[in-house]
Amino acid sequence: MTYTSPAVVIDNGSYTTKAGFALDDLPSLVFNTNYSSTSDGKINIGDDTIETNPEGEVMTVFDNGLIYNFDHIVDNWNYVYDNIDQGNKVDSKDYPLLLTEPTWNTSKNKLATTQIAFETLEVPIFALVKTPLAQLYHMNRSSGLVIDVGSSIASVTPIVDGIIQSKACFHNKYAGDFVNLHSLNYFNKKLGDDYFNQLLPKKFQDSKLQLSESFKNYYISHNVLHDFKSSILSIKSMTLPPQVYSEPVNYQLDNDSYVTVNQDEKHRLLEPIFEPHAYQLPNISIPQPTIDKPQTQGLSQLIIFTLKSLEHQITSSFSNEHAGTTIPLHSAHAKFNETLRDLLSNIVITGGGSLANGLTERVIEDLKRSSHMYFNNYPAIQSYKLYSTALKNHPLGDINNIWDKQFGSWLGASNLASMLSELNIDEGENSGTNIALDNWFITKSDYEELGEDLVLEKFK
Repeated sequence: MTYTSPAVVIDNGSYTTKAGFALDDLPSLVFNTNYSSTSDGKINIGDDTIETNPEGEVMTVFDNGLIYNFDHIVDNWNYVYDNIDQGNKVDSKDYPLLLTEPTWNTSKNKLATTQIAFETLEVPIFALVKTPLAQLYHMNRSSGLVIDVGSSIASVTPIVDGIIQSKACFHNKYAGDFVNLHSLNYFNKKLGDDYFNQLLPKKFQDSKLQLSESFKNYYISHNVLHDFKSSILSIKSMTLPPQVYSEPVNYQLDNDSYVTVNQDEKHRLLEPIFEPHAYQLPNISIPQPTIDKPQTQGLSQLIIFTLKSLEHQITSSFSNEHAGTTIPLHSAHAKFNETLRDLLSNIVITGGGSLANGLTERVIEDLKRSSHMYFNNYPAIQSYKLYSTALKNHPLGDINNIWDKQFGSWLGASNLASMLSELNIDEGENSGTNIALDNWFITKSDYEELGEDLVLEKFK
């Protein structure tokens, strides 16, 4: 038979889930990944449904960027199938499924996810695609440095000729949620001990409403703080001349009161992304950065750790391969120099957190300065002019550029999944050559025949 149904593509993030058909220009569903559970056991998925049940306990399904709550990630995926077709339900048995995954996903999680896909959802074809690979693919590159600043995690991933350099991939927890903690601390200082209730909108001030504490946290984080960060905060340039003094701005709360934010405060609240240990929080221990723990580093240093690790990996591998030969050591450095040039000329800065005003420019500034400090003995740094901006498909400020950062992994994964169109399948067997099926997808019949070994080999 000829299989023509478009794949369903789901990009689960800690903050939002993006989902849609592979042939769509943008995801048709964008909703909060959290869910709420009421006392009668009802599960609420979707922003509107969660807000209409403020007494429910709002729960997460991700920890450190990985699924830990598999019982309720199924509810998330079922919600997609129930609403993906302009609010109409489709049968998961009729559509291939592609999910994105972080580079540090575990074998246990891969197996559990695949089992749900084939045995619970009963999809005919399934794939797991690494998020940074999809993001780079969307930028039409096979090599590049993907810097992803999301809600709970910031990660740096080098990709060379389409292959993720997994030993040089690092991530930390100093991302959007970390800025939320600093913003809450700021509001506490400005508004006093009752700051939390003052941040809630009027519709939730009714004393008859029994709001759960987890709902309060959810609402403030995903509405008030998100708006505060995007409309007020900005990142200070470390190389440009100091800005001319600007008047403080007033951030209006739902109760019509104002919080005045001065120029220094606008910058300082985003600095913890770059120097987390320099901005302490009450009752929260923030470790000092150490050379053996990349996850303790701020964003810019995390990028340098990635490049230094890749340098060691490439030069050591080259030296071991040619041990006992007359090939000079500088040949190993030449190989890394070529890789360094490819990475630094193809920088992808993405993720919802990367939309913070000035973040892209700050990352590039820091990278330029640090590259000359740590890699100045390489011609790629000495003579090659680094791009002054990161890769982008659209002009800065263009709505499409914003969508690229917010939906880049979904868009790239969607392009990959679209290769399944017009795939010929005869009783579960591929009757023709299809690059997507060969490289990324597993059919249900192959899964039933080969099981876990196939999953771990295909999605390694």
